[in-house]
Amino acid sequence: MTQAQIPTQHNVISQQSQQQAQLQMMLYKDIKYSINSWITPSVLVISSPSVSKIFQRSGNNTSLEQVFSQYLLEKKKVNIKVNDSSYELNDFKVNFVTLKDYEQQIQSQILKETASSIDSLTTDEYHPNFKLRTKQDVPYFQKICQEPTPWFEKYRHQFIKSLHNLDLETFTHPIAVILAVSSEDSNPIGMLVKMFEKPPPIFQQLGIEVTNIPKIYMLIHPDNAHTESEKRLNEMKTTFSTSTSYLLRVNTKEDLCGLAFDHSTAHLNPLTNIINGILSKDIPTYFEKEIGGLNDSIATNKKSFFSKVKAFRFGGKKTEEPTETENPKNSVSVEQSIRKVADLYFLLQDYENALSNYKTYAKEFNSDKSPGFYAAANEMIGLCNYMINKECESYFEIAYNNYIKSGLIHCAARVTLIHGYVMKKKLNYKGLSDLFKTTAELRDIDPFCSAILWEQAGFALLQTTPSPLFRKATMRIVMAGDKYSEASKRKHALRCYSFSYSVYESRDWNLIDDHLHLSLVRYSFFQGHTSDAILFVNKLLEKNCQSFQKQNSIIREFLYISKTYTKDNYIGELPIPSINNESISVHLNDYSPDGSQSVWQEMEEAFKKEAQITSKPQLQGFDLWKRDLYFEAEKERTAVVEEQITIEVEIKNPLQIPLQFNRVHLVATFKEQPLPIDPSIQPPLPIIEPKEESNMSPLDDLAMNKMNNGSLPFKVEPIDILLLPSETKKIVFSIQPLRPGNLTVKGLGLCMCGAVWGKREFKLKNKRLNKTRQQRESVVYEPNLSTTFRVTCPMPRLEAQFVDFPDSLYHGELRQLKLVLKNCSNKMGLKNVRVRLSHPTAICFGSNSDDASCIKKLDQSVFLDVALPPNATVNVPCWVRGMTVGRHTLRCLVYYESEAGNTDLKYRLARCQTQFDVRPSIRISSMSQQSSTNLNAYLLGVEVDNPIIGGAGDSFHIKQISSISKHWKIQPLSYSTDVPTPSIVSLVPGKFTNLFFRIVPSNGEGIVQGKHDEISITNISFYKNEPMYDSSSFPTYHFLEYEKLTIDQLQQQQQQQQQLQQQQQQQLNQSTNNNNNNNNNNSMTQSTSNSQLNLLANTRDINGIIDNSLNDNHPNHIDLLIYWECDNNNRMGVLNSSNISFLPTHYNDPSLAIPWGSWKNTTSPSGKSILYPSLKLPLRYQIKSELLIKHDFEKERLCTVPLKLQLSNCSFIHPLTLSIETLLPHENIDQSTHSTSQYFWTGITKYNIELKPQEIMDVDLHVCFAQSGVFNINRFKINVKLANEIHKEIYSTIQHLINIESIN
Repeated sequence: MTQAQIPTQHNVISQQSQQQAQLQMMLYKDIKYSINSWITPSVLVISSPSVSKIFQRSGNNTSLEQVFSQYLLEKKKVNIKVNDSSYELNDFKVNFVTLKDYEQQIQSQILKETASSIDSLTTDEYHPNFKLRTKQDVPYFQKICQEPTPWFEKYRHQFIKSLHNLDLETFTHPIAVILAVSSEDSNPIGMLVKMFEKPPPIFQQLGIEVTNIPKIYMLIHPDNAHTESEKRLNEMKTTFSTSTSYLLRVNTKEDLCGLAFDHSTAHLNPLTNIINGILSKDIPTYFEKEIGGLNDSIATNKKSFFSKVKAFRFGGKKTEEPTETENPKNSVSVEQSIRKVADLYFLLQDYENALSNYKTYAKEFNSDKSPGFYAAANEMIGLCNYMINKECESYFEIAYNNYIKSGLIHCAARVTLIHGYVMKKKLNYKGLSDLFKTTAELRDIDPFCSAILWEQAGFALLQTTPSPLFRKATMRIVMAGDKYSEASKRKHALRCYSFSYSVYESRDWNLIDDHLHLSLVRYSFFQGHTSDAILFVNKLLEKNCQSFQKQNSIIREFLYISKTYTKDNYIGELPIPSINNESISVHLNDYSPDGSQSVWQEMEEAFKKEAQITSKPQLQGFDLWKRDLYFEAEKERTAVVEEQITIEVEIKNPLQIPLQFNRVHLVATFKEQPLPIDPSIQPPLPIIEPKEESNMSPLDDLAMNKMNNGSLPFKVEPIDILLLPSETKKIVFSIQPLRPGNLTVKGLGLCMCGAVWGKREFKLKNKRLNKTRQQRESVVYEPNLSTTFRVTCPMPRLEAQFVDFPDSLYHGELRQLKLVLKNCSNKMGLKNVRVRLSHPTAICFGSNSDDASCIKKLDQSVFLDVALPPNATVNVPCWVRGMTVGRHTLRCLVYYESEAGNTDLKYRLARCQTQFDVRPSIRISSMSQQSSTNLNAYLLGVEVDNPIIGGAGDSFHIKQISSISKHWKIQPLSYSTDVPTPSIVSLVPGKFTNLFFRIVPSNGEGIVQGKHDEISITNISFYKNEPMYDSSSFPTYHFLEYEKLTIDQLQQQQQQQQQLQQQQQQQLNQSTNNNNNNNNNNSMTQSTSNSQLNLLANTRDINGIIDNSLNDNHPNHIDLLIYWECDNNNRMGVLNSSNISFLPTHYNDPSLAIPWGSWKNTTSPSGKSILYPSLKLPLRYQIKSELLIKHDFEKERLCTVPLKLQLSNCSFIHPLTLSIETLLPHENIDQSTHSTSQYFWTGITKYNIELKPQEIMDVDLHVCFAQSGVFNINRFKINVKLANEIHKEIYSTIQHLINIESIN
C-alpha cells in the first residue's frame, strides 16, 4: 500500500464509523429498539480463571463473553418451533452474561454508568450564538434547533436496557450455559463436571429451573500450550456429548486472541460455527421444551388453583391439612410459571400469546397487597398492546402508580420514558411535560434522571400549541440545571442555566437573578470559563440588593471556588473592585492632573505649528494630535527609560461589606522592538519576533524579588487598599520602564482578601472613525492607545517652577520674579529651551533690555538663551504684570531638546503652573477732539478714577504720565509752569480726576529708537524733584507692545467676523435679486444690479489694499502710559491707553468707527460724551477772516469781504485730490428746506487742487453781503476723489460767524 492510499483508507474507516454512529442514533429514536434491547434472552458464560487470564493477556482487558458478543453484530436468523407454532426470527439477539451480572448490583452505580454513557454527546449550548429571550423567539429557535437534546434518546435507551428487576421479570434468566476451561488446567474435564454439578446460588434465589437449559462445553487451547488438544476434545465428547463439546484454539499474541470478527473471513472462523450451532440447535430446543413444560405445569395446577378460589369465595369446606397442590409455594410457582411463559412468548415476539398470559398473570395479584408485581404485569400488558398498535396508555398509568406505591421509583421512571414516547407521538406535549415533571419531583429518583426529565418537560412546553408556555418552560429548565448540579454534571448544569439566563436577564427579578448568577459563577468556574464566571459575579453583585450576610456568603464561596479550581492560585479577571474607566488619567513626569487639559494641548499644538512639524511628533505628556486633521490614526505616547509613568484610577467597592486588596499594582505587557534589517547582509537574516513579557501572575514574595532584581523590563509599586462598604477612592499607581520597547498597561493586579490573585483590566472607550466614506458606512473604531507607550532611550528631564510669584497683583502692577529650570538628569544636558505661556502678555523674560527675551506675535514662544548641563539649575529673571482683573491660572510649557539627540523623542516638554489674583487699581478714560485754534493741534482729555467704593480700598497716586508716538507729543493744559497739587493726582477709593493735554507735532523732540523706527516719548511728572520712569526701557515698553498685540488681535478677529457677515449678507442679497429678476424677467435691472455689485466689490478690494498698508504703522496714533504708586508695600504699576486715535489717516481707516470727541473708555463714572463733527477723512479745514466788518451800504450797495479757506492734509502717506466749490444762494444742503441764502460768493468760486501729505494750502474766496447782520459762512462743498470714478462730497457744517455792521 502506498502512502497516498493510507489517508484514503483512514478516511473511509472514519466515514464508516460516523455512518455507524448516525445509524445507532437513529435506532435510539425508536422505542421498540430500546425495548428489544431490554427484553433480550441471556446466555450464561462460566469460565475457569485460566481462561480469563488468557484473554486478559491478549490486550484491552478482553473477556470471553466480549469475544462472543461481537459475533452477534450481524443479523442472525433463527427458527423456533413451539408446539404447533413456528417462529421465524430474522434478527435474533442474545446477551452473553456472567455470574457477576446476576449479583445484586448497586442501583446507583448502574445509574451512574448510564449517565456517563452520554457524556460524549454533551454540549455547552443548545444552539451556538443564539439566545432565547422572548416568546417570539421560540419559532425561530425550533427551526434552527430541532433537536436541542440529542443525548436524550441514547440515555433513554441505556436506562431502559440497563435497569432490570430480577424479582419481577425473567428476561435475565439464562436460556443456555457455556462452560469454558483451558487446556492448561490440570484436570479440565473434572473442572467442567464440577462447574455446573451444582447450580449457582442465584438460580435457586431466582427460581430458575435448570432442567431444560442446554449446556455447551468448550475447551480453550492457547497456541503456546504443550498439551494435546485433540485428545482432550475426545475426552470431552466421551464424557458429555459430541454435539455440545467444542475446541477453540486461540493465539495469545494477537488482539482478542486472534478471534476478532471479520465479515469477510467469518465463515473460516471456528467460533462462527460454534455460535451458529448454539443459536440454531441449542436455544430453539430450550424454547420448545421450556414453554411446553411450563404449559403442562400450569395446566396441572389449574384445577387446584381454581378450587382454592372457589372455596375462598363460596365458603367451601376446609380440610384440616392443605394438600400439596394447595401449598402456597406451589401457588407462587404457578404465578412464576405464567410470568415465565409470557416473557418467553415476548422474546419470541408473539405478542398476542404474551398479552394473554400477562393478563392472566395480572389477575393473580392485588394492587394493594402486591403493587410491584401488579405494576410489572400492567407494564408488560401496555408494551404488548403498543407492539400490536392497541391502546396502552391506561396500562402505563396503572403500572406507574403502582411502581410508586411499591417504592420502585426507577421502574416508574422507565414507564415514564416509554409512556412519554407514546404521548410525544400523539403530540400531547402538555401531558408529556406534566408526566415528566411529576416523575422528576419524586423523592428518591436519581438526580441525573430527574434532570433529564425536567429538561424534557421544559422543551415539551415550548412545543405546546397554540402558544408555547414560555416562562413555565424556562423555569423547568432551571430546575433541570439544579438537578444536573446535584448529579455533578456541571456541563449540563451550565448549559441549562445559560439558556434560562437569557430569558430572565434584565427583568429585575432579584431572587431568580441571584440564583442564576450564583449558579453560573460556579459552573463557569468548573468548566474553566473564568471570564464568564467573572462576568456573572459582576452581574450578581452590581445591583447590590443582597443583604450583608448574603454578600459575605457569596464572596466566601467565590474565593473558595477560585482558590480550589484555579491554577497557581491566579484567577485572571476578578469581579471587584469596580473601576471607573472614564476617569482613568495617565501622567508622565509626575504631572498633577487638573481640569484644563485642553489648555495644555492647545499650547503644545501651538509649539508644533510654530516649529512647522510636518510629520506626526511623538510628544511627552498629552494626546496633542487627537485634533490633528492631517493624521488618521492615533499613535502611542513616548515614555523614557527609568522615568515613572503614573496612572490615576478611581476604584469603588460596590458591596455592603468591607474588602481588603493586597499588593494592588499595575499589570502590563512589554515587547522589545525588533532589530532593524541590515541591507548589507546577504542573504538577509530571518526576522526574530521579540518575546512578550508581562507581570500577569501573582505578585508574591518570589515575584517581588524577581522584579526588584531587574528580571522584568519594568517595575511597579504595590499598594495595600482597604475599601469600606460602598467606598470610592482615587489611587495613583506608578510603573517604571527599565528597557526600551513597547509597554502596554492592561489594568490592575491584586490579591483579593489575601486569598486569590487576579486582575482588573481597563475597558477604555474607543473612538469611532468617520473621516472616510467607508468608515461612515461601517462601524470602525480606532484603538485607544492612552495606556500604550513607546519606551525610548534615556533623555534629560527638566523641572520648571516659578519663584517669588505673588499671590495677588493690582491691575497694571509690575513685579519681578524668577523661573527656575532644573535638569534632573545626571547623564546628559539639554538645549533649545523655549517657553510658551497661557497668558503670553503677562510675563516678560529678562532683567534689562539687553537680555530681554520677548515675543513679536502672541502665538510665538519665547526662546531662552540658557544652557543646562547635567544636574544644572538656572534662574531665569522675569517680570509679571497684572493685565486683567480676576482670578488667573498661569500655565508655563517649556520645550527642550537633548544635547545627545534622540530619534524617537526629538523634544520634551515640562510644565508648571501657578494661580494669582489681579485686583482693581485705577481706571483710565480718554477723549480726543480737534483744536479750534490750530489745524495741526488736538485736544486730549484723560479721566482717571479709583473704582473701589466704600472706603475699604487702597489709595493710588498718579506719579507720571507719558506719551509715545511717532510724530506727536503731549503738552499739559491743566497747568502751565508748576505741577498740580498732590490732592489732584491722589485718588482715594471712589475719587476721580480729569487731566487735559494738547497733542502737537513732536518736531524731533524726545526721539528714541523704538522697535521698528524712531519714536517720540514725552514724560510728564506730577511730583516735583522726583526721578521719572523711563517709558522706553524694559519691561514697561515691552508690556505696552504686548498690550498692543492683544488689541490688534482682537481687531483682526472683529474684522474677520464682519467680513464673514458681509459675505453672507451679499450672498443673501444676490440670491434675492436673482429670484426677483427671474420673476420679473427684467434683464436691464439685473444688469444694473450686477454692475453695482461689481463696483462695490472693486471698492472693497481697493480698501483692503489700503488697510493692509496702514495697519502696521498708524502715524496719527498716540500711546498713553500712566504710572501709579500705592501706599500698600510701596507697589507701583503702569496702565496703558494705547492707540488713541485723534485723526484718521485715510477715508477707510478702522479708527473711524470711534466718533471723534467721545470718551474711548465708557467706564468713566462721569459719563462724559462730547460729540464733534467728523469728516471721516484725513482732511482738516478752517476759514480765516475778520470777524467784524463795518460797511456803508448807502455809498456801496454790496459789501465784499475777502477770506481764506485753509486746507490741511493730515495724512503722512496719501495725497488728496480735492475740488472746492461754493454754493449758489438758492442751493440747499438739506433737501427738506427751501430757504435762500442772504449772501453770495463772487470771484473764483471753484478750485481743483491736490494736497500732498502733511501739506497746508490757503484758498482765496470772496463773499458779498447786501445788508447788515451776523452771517454763518459755511456754504461751500468739498469734493474728494477716492478711487477711480468714486467721489465723496463734503458739505461744510462748521460755524464761522461774520458780523456785518452798517455805518449809518
